[in-house]
Amino acid sequence: MPRKDTKIKIKEVALKLFNRDGFVNVRLQHISDVCGLSLGNIGYHFRTKNDILYALFSDFVEEQKLLLSEFRVLPLFEDFNRFLNSNFELQKRYVFFYKDALDLTRLYENISKQYREHLTWQELQLQGMLVFNEARGALDSKGNQDFVQKMSSLLVWASESWISRQAVTGAEELDKSSYLEMVWFLLKPYFTDTGIEEFENRVIIHEL
Repeated sequence: MPRKDTKIKIKEVALKLFNRDGFVNVRLQHISDVCGLSLGNIGYHFRTKNDILYALFSDFVEEQKLLLSEFRVLPLFEDFNRFLNSNFELQKRYVFFYKDALDLTRLYENISKQYREHLTWQELQLQGMLVFNEARGALDSKGNQDFVQKMSSLLVWASESWISRQAVTGAEELDKSSYLEMVWFLLKPYFTDTGIEEFENRVIIHEL
């Protein structure tokens, strides 16, 4: 098996095990057994389980950045909703990180630093979306000078903490509609008539 394919396989198997059992409960031997590779072969690509964690987290951050970059091109309401749908699926794919976020960011400084920087970057991207939609008359900040900064922070917090809250409450399944409703709930009080009409006609929360 080519080196690149082996590395991808190791990450895919590790991600599946981390999502199912939690990061702390998976040993390198478990990954080795499921991959059908020796520990020596695993170690050739990733010296430790932490190295696999760092690689997966970097993959996740890059995928989320790509989603946000694509959304920024024309951030209409329907485009934002499309981003939220894609982001929900991405978070589900890396669900172990959100379920174990507190422990992972507390125990691994590299993860903590990279995640903090990524959250700040997300806020900046969403600030552009808010400014754009207020300028085109879909949102009204109602004279709140801190609207863009505070709302971008709230949107990121709501989106990034949703899975963790679901895990705490014991939810067995992650419902996309509930996730979408929760994020849009923050923005709805600031809809103008134009925003209300666009949301009702172009944004789909509950799939048929």
